[in-house]
Amino acid sequence: MKSEPSSESAAVDPQSLIDELAGSLRRTAEDVVPWFLENMPPVYFQDTSHDEQLAQLRSILAAKASGRPLEMVLKSENDAQWTMMAPVNRPGILASMAAQLPEDFNLWSAKIHSAKNGQLLLVIFESGDPPRFDPSDPEQAAKLEETIAFAAENFPSWTREQIEDHFSRCTGVSIRTLTPLRICRQRVHFLEVSKTENTTATLEEENDPDVSRIVVTVANSRTRGMLERVATRLARADVNIFRAYLDRIEDDDNGFVNMLGFVVRGPDGKALDPASQLWQSIRKDLLRLKWIDRTTLDLAYSHENLSLTRAEIIMSLCHLVNHILVKRNPYAFDRDRILRHAKKNFDLTTEVVDLFLLRFNPERPLPDEDFESHSAKLHERIDASVDLEAGRTVMHALVDAVAGVMRTNVFLRTRYALSMRIRPELLQTEERPELPYGVFFVHGRSFNGFHVRFRDIARGGIRAVRTIGSDQHTRECERLYDEVYGLAYAQQLKNKDIPEGGSKAVILIEPGTPLRRSVQAFVDSLLDLITPEPSTRARIVDRFGQPEFLYFGPDENISPDMIEWVVERAKQRGYPMPTALMSSKPGAGINHKTYGVTSEGVNVFLRAALESIGIKPTEQPFRVSITGGPDGDVAGNMIRILDRDYSGNARIVGIADGSGVGEDPDGLDHEELLRLFREGLPIASFDRSKVGPRGRIVTIEEPEGVQLRNTMHFRVAADAFVPGGGRPATIHGGNWKDFLDQRGRPICPVIVEGANLFLTPDARRALSDRGCLIIKDSSANKCGVITSSFEIAACMLLNEDEFLGIKERFVQEVLERLRHLARREADLLLRMRRHQPDIPLFELSIRLSKVVITVADAIAGDIDELLSEDEETMRGLVTEHLPPTLVEAAGDRLWSDLPPTYLTWIMSKTLAARIVYREGFELLEHMSQKVIARGALRFLRVERERRRLAEEVRQSGLKDREAIASLLERAGILGISDET
Repeated sequence: MKSEPSSESAAVDPQSLIDELAGSLRRTAEDVVPWFLENMPPVYFQDTSHDEQLAQLRSILAAKASGRPLEMVLKSENDAQWTMMAPVNRPGILASMAAQLPEDFNLWSAKIHSAKNGQLLLVIFESGDPPRFDPSDPEQAAKLEETIAFAAENFPSWTREQIEDHFSRCTGVSIRTLTPLRICRQRVHFLEVSKTENTTATLEEENDPDVSRIVVTVANSRTRGMLERVATRLARADVNIFRAYLDRIEDDDNGFVNMLGFVVRGPDGKALDPASQLWQSIRKDLLRLKWIDRTTLDLAYSHENLSLTRAEIIMSLCHLVNHILVKRNPYAFDRDRILRHAKKNFDLTTEVVDLFLLRFNPERPLPDEDFESHSAKLHERIDASVDLEAGRTVMHALVDAVAGVMRTNVFLRTRYALSMRIRPELLQTEERPELPYGVFFVHGRSFNGFHVRFRDIARGGIRAVRTIGSDQHTRECERLYDEVYGLAYAQQLKNKDIPEGGSKAVILIEPGTPLRRSVQAFVDSLLDLITPEPSTRARIVDRFGQPEFLYFGPDENISPDMIEWVVERAKQRGYPMPTALMSSKPGAGINHKTYGVTSEGVNVFLRAALESIGIKPTEQPFRVSITGGPDGDVAGNMIRILDRDYSGNARIVGIADGSGVGEDPDGLDHEELLRLFREGLPIASFDRSKVGPRGRIVTIEEPEGVQLRNTMHFRVAADAFVPGGGRPATIHGGNWKDFLDQRGRPICPVIVEGANLFLTPDARRALSDRGCLIIKDSSANKCGVITSSFEIAACMLLNEDEFLGIKERFVQEVLERLRHLARREADLLLRMRRHQPDIPLFELSIRLSKVVITVADAIAGDIDELLSEDEETMRGLVTEHLPPTLVEAAGDRLWSDLPPTYLTWIMSKTLAARIVYREGFELLEHMSQKVIARGALRFLRVERERRRLAEEVRQSGLKDREAIASLLERAGILGISDET
C-alpha cells in the first residue's frame, strides 16, 4: 500500500524545482566552464576524451554549486580508473593522492594536470594491462613513420628495425600521445636501464623556461609505490609538480621498465638548475629510492635535516647491533627498542653516523688514530649524557659497530643496498665460539642478510627466507645471524673433501617483499665490496686490505633464473671468473636438482645406516619417512633413487611439504610419487584414488592440515627418517621427546639429515642417548657442495663450449666420485662406532671433520716446503682430486688458470682426507700441526710404496697373495717411525 505524499512535498511543483536547479547549475557552468577551458593546459585536452571531460566537469559543477571544496575521488565502475581532484596544487599533494591508491593497484598510467592559476589539480590514475602498440592502427602506424623520419635526422645510428622493436614494447596510448622527440628520448632512457635493475634520473629543459622536466627511469619497480616515493621526495625539497606522466616499456625476460616524467618548478618558482646542490641532492636520492625501505624513508622524513643515506646508516647499524645485543637480553635489545634508544639520543646517533662517513669517505678517509680518538671521546659523551643503562649499551654498541666495519659501499651512488664487510670478532659470543674468517652484512629494502665464511676460499649456498607474518618475521630476525653462523660452520665441517672451507648466506625477507628484488640487491651489494673494477674500488675505502673471492651455490628459494642473473651480473660488474661465482647453473653447470647430487650421498649413508642396524635394503622391505616434497631437490630425488636402488623394498610411509602431508603405513604408491617428482608437483597433488585403505592425503587448507603436516615426523613410525626439507631447529630441546614412542624409544631408529640443522645439538644428543643412529648433516648431505666445487673448478678452467662438450662424461664421473666419497666416510664412521659404541655417531662425524680440517691447515701452512721437496707428488694430488675428463680437457691450464691459493687447498684437503679416511682420527687428534705437516709427505711416499709392494705380491706365486696384498694396502702408516 503506497503512502500518501505529505502536504509539504505535494505543495512543491517539480518543474519549478527542476528549473531552479537547472538555472543554478547553468549559472555555475557559465562561470566554471570558461575558467576551466582557459586554465587547463593543452595537454589535458589532448589526453582526455570528451566524455571524460564532461564527467569531470559535472563533478566540478556539483561541488561548486553546493559550495563544497574541489576535493573528490571519482572511480570507474570496475575501479580501474581513479580520478582525484584538489583545489590547490602544492608540493606533496600528488604524493598524498598516490598514497590513497590500494597497494595492489596495478598502475600503468598517471596523468597529472594543474590549472594555470593553481586552483585545481586533476589526476587520472589507471590500472590494468593496456594494449600494446598496434601497427594496424593508422594513427599509430603514422606515428611510427614520423618517428623513423625524425630519428634519421637526429639519431642517425638507429635503424628502422630498432625503432620498430621499441614501438613493439610500448603501449598504444603512449605512442599516440608522445611526440617523435619524446619517443626518441624515451628510447635513450630505456636503453640506459634495459637488462639491468638500475635507475636513471635526468633533468631536461622545457619550452617554458620557468619549468623543468624530471625523468626517472627505473627497472622492475611497482609503479604505484615508485610514483609515491618520487613525489614525496620532490615535495620534501619544496619542488612543485604541475604535470606528470607514466609509461611502462616491456624488457623481454628482464621484466619491464617504468618511466616517470614530472614537469616541475623549484622552491623559487623557477626551473631547477642542473648544477645546483638542490638538484644534485634530489638526483642522488632518486637513484636510490627503489632500494630503500619504508622505515628508513619515515625516519629520514621525520627529521628535517636527515638525508636518506644517513637514515639508512642508522637503520643498518641498529639492525647489526641487534645481533650482538640480542645474546645479552633478547627483550631489552630487540630491533624496535634499539631504534628507540637511537632516536632518543639522536644527537649522539648523528655523531656515530658522522664517524662512519668520515672513516669511509674515499676523498679523505679519517686516519685510524683520529678515528680512535673520536671514538673514545664519543664513548665518554655517551657515559656522561645517556641516563638509561640500556641506552648507554646501545649507543656504545653503535660506536663499536662502526669500528668493526672494514669496508662499505655507502659512497657508491648506484648501489642496491648498504653492505659492510665486518670484522668477525664484532659478533663473537660464548654461543658463537668459532671465529669466522669473514662476515658481510647487507641491509636493504625490507630485508637483511649475512654472508659468513670460515676460510678465505670457502663455498656455501645462498638461502632466501620468506616469512608469512610479522610474528614469524620477528622470531626469524632474532636468530638470523645465528642461523647463518650455524649453517656456515656446518658447511665448514661438511667441506672436508674439497678445497673450499664452509660459508653460507641467508637473506631474511619481510612479508610481502618481492623475493627476486631482495636476492638481486643482496648479491649486487656483495659484488660492490669484492669486484676489482677500478671505478668501484675508487669509491670504497678498504680497511681489510686484501682481495676477496666468494663462491655461492643455490639454496632455499633460489631459482635457476636467479642463478643465471647472478653470473650475468658478475660479468657486468667486472668480477674475475664470473661463472665461478655461482654453481648449479642450468647450462654450463651441474644443476643439483636435475642430477640429484645431494640425494646420491644421502642414499649412501641411508644404506650404510640401515645395514648397521640389521636391515639389508636390497633384500628386504624397509620404511622411510621424509620431510620435503616430491617437487623438492633432496626429497624428490630420494623418491627417484629409492626406486632405482631398492625397487619395491623402499616404502615411503610419510612425506610432508609446504602443501600438506601424505601418510600410509603400507607405503604410499611409489609410481604416483614418481609422477609428482617428474611433474614438479607437491604432495597435495597426489591422486587420492591411489591412496591405500590405511593411508591419507591432507592439505594445509583442510581442518588440522597444518598441524598434521608439522607433526608428521613425530607421529609416523619408520625404519629411517630423512629430513629432506624444513627449517633449522625443527626438532629441538623442547620437543625431541615427541620423537619417542610410548616405550620411550625413537619412532625411527635411524635419522639421515638431508636438510641442514634440522635437529639442534641438544636434540641430537638426547635422541642418540635413546638409541637413535643419527647421520649428521655435515656428513649426510655433503655431496651437493662437492658437486659445486667440481663445477666451479671446471668453470675456472674451461669456456662454456668446452664445458658443454664434456658435460655428459664429466657429470657421470662426478656422480661416481660422490658415491665413493660418501661410502668412504660412512665406512669410517660406522667402523669407529663399532669400536666406540658409547660415543654418538654425530659426535664422531664432527670429530672427523675437525681432524680433516686441522690436518689440511697443517699441510697448507707448510705447502711451500712440501712442494720444494717433491712437487711431482704434490701436484699428483690435484689430478687425483679432479675428475679425469676435466684433467684431460684442461691440460696445462690446471697450473696456470686455477688460483695458487685454490691449488694449495686442493693439495691440502685431498691429502688430509686421504690420511684421515685411511688412518682414522684418534691418533691425529693428539698430534701437533708440525708433526702432521712433517709426516704428510712421508705418508704419501709410504702409501705409494705399499701399493707397489701389494702389486708385486699379487703378481707372485704366494698362496695367500690377495690377502697379503690387501693387508699391505689397508695397514696403518702413521704409526711407522721415520726410520722404517
